[in-house]
Amino acid sequence: MINVGIIGCGGISPSHINIYSGFPEEVQIVAVCDIVKERAENRKQIVRDTYLNRAKEYQKRTEEATSQEEKDKYAELDQICQNAAEVEVKVYTSHDELVKDERVNAVNICTPPFAHPAPMIAAANAGKHVFCEGPIAGDLKQADAMIAAARSNNIKFTVQYGTRINRGSMMAKKAIDDGKLGKILMGKVDVMWYRGQSYYDSGAWRGTWAGERGGATFHHGRYAIDLYLWLMGEVSEVYAQMDTFTHKIEVEDCSMSVLRFKHGALGQITASTSAHPGIAPSQQIEIFGEKAAISVIPNWNIGSSDENYAEQLKQELEDDVKEPPYNAMVGQMKDFIDAIVEDREPYITGESVRPQVEVTRGIYKSVATGQPAKMPLKPYDPFYGD
Repeated sequence: MINVGIIGCGGISPSHINIYSGFPEEVQIVAVCDIVKERAENRKQIVRDTYLNRAKEYQKRTEEATSQEEKDKYAELDQICQNAAEVEVKVYTSHDELVKDERVNAVNICTPPFAHPAPMIAAANAGKHVFCEGPIAGDLKQADAMIAAARSNNIKFTVQYGTRINRGSMMAKKAIDDGKLGKILMGKVDVMWYRGQSYYDSGAWRGTWAGERGGATFHHGRYAIDLYLWLMGEVSEVYAQMDTFTHKIEVEDCSMSVLRFKHGALGQITASTSAHPGIAPSQQIEIFGEKAAISVIPNWNIGSSDENYAEQLKQELEDDVKEPPYNAMVGQMKDFIDAIVEDREPYITGESVRPQVEVTRGIYKSVATGQPAKMPLKPYDPFYGD
């Protein structure tokens, strides 16, 4: 049994609690931590309530089961969840204290972006495995320190980028890696959100450089941009412009960036929190190769001037890449559990999410200097770390 502590009891933490409660045979939540004790106490109660709700679900399934085998399985899960609800969940107001808890094997970090590095490094140094919300950190200095802490302490470390864990993303990755699109020519990602001023006013850290560590590009664009870079590969240069048009915030609410990838392809990143909905998908990734083009999100598809090739490739990928047992964040958290049990690397490693930080830091450098920013950023570069 993996005993988990939740660090950070803000808005995302109930999702983590709910997902873990879906694997009661493998995971038990035993601790919660927040600098505001009342929030931690609230999440302690949510842990109990979530397990009890799961138990009720299994009770219902037991009653509806059509075979004795199913009845026995759901009855057992019902009892496991009832037992889990009775486990004492310790409440902490300091992550340093939580990571000393000998019952805790792993932690989930659900703090705001600026507060990811300290608890992650403390947990790693205490020998706890770490599942961290994205982004990994606000700059490369912090990201590299977190990766180094994971490696030196031999713990499993992953960062929440569940957009990679769905069939469409996996089929796109295979098509590109296997050269099925031909030479990659161009790729673009659009992250077009609308956020009212009330969103930014809802938390003192929102819309600030210190809190979000960036605006539409870094904070709101992080998931789609990570997926885009995972598919497209290494960037050699980026040129960008941005502005703040519609919000009273420190960070940008609109940006456009042009990229050159190491393999020669051109790229584009467009990000906004001022984009009214209704005319286009809020997130979209399209990649164009010599032989075919692929749409990744919001809908997976393949197109080509050779319609037969497009149909053949589509069928081939659908045959080769099966629907994962669990999608998105659920799939990533299950993979994290399995990586611990099986003593292997998580599907998404700390190193693999680093490009999202590096490229967006390069974007901010280009805006600040008015010049293209060369990749990779060097440790002595002011934009490598604050």
